Amino acid sequence: MGGALVMACHGAPPPAPPPPPPVVTIRRDTNPPPRRITPTDRALNAAERDAIVKEAEARRVAWRARGISDYRIRIAVGCFCPWPQTPAILEVRQGVAAQLRDTTGRGFGRVREPWSIYTVEGLFDAVEQSARRSDILEVAYDPNFGYPSHIRGIGKLGLPDNWFWVKASELTPRH
Repeated sequence: MGGALVMACHGAPPPAPPPPPPVVTIRRDTNPPPRRITPTDRALNAAERDAIVKEAEARRVAWRARGISDYRIRIAVGCFCPWPQTPAILEVRQGVAAQLRDTTGRGFGRVREPWSIYTVEGLFDAVEQSARRSDILEVAYDPNFGYPSHIRGIGKLGLPDNWFWVKASELTPRH
């Protein structure tokens, strides 16, 4: 009787709180991704070039199927050239480089090279172009999203100072 009296005085219990918003967790694999390693004592042959391009094309199709066009990605670039090797965070909107930040999240000036060309689509372009014209190429792909996460090569064997590398990591989709 007392319980009925309490219910009569206070009305129905309050509605249950809404469920918490879904949390998206991106698994960060601590193991290095497998790499396509090419011999370093000779230039790529036609079959090796074709295999690298075909793999990049297939992975690009899988990337596009994810429908991620807004994201942040950490980019670092190095080569024999005078480009800075400082990593930066590239913000991409609708597939286009839109903003550049330092690794603490502060503005890093206008969107510019070398970082701005390495959107995920730009990374795939770099793999395909390098496979066609560089003598040596090594490519690793991100195990979670499948984009090129490490590109390293030598333009022409026997020439001094024509090496390059690109590292892309920490891709974070934006909603």
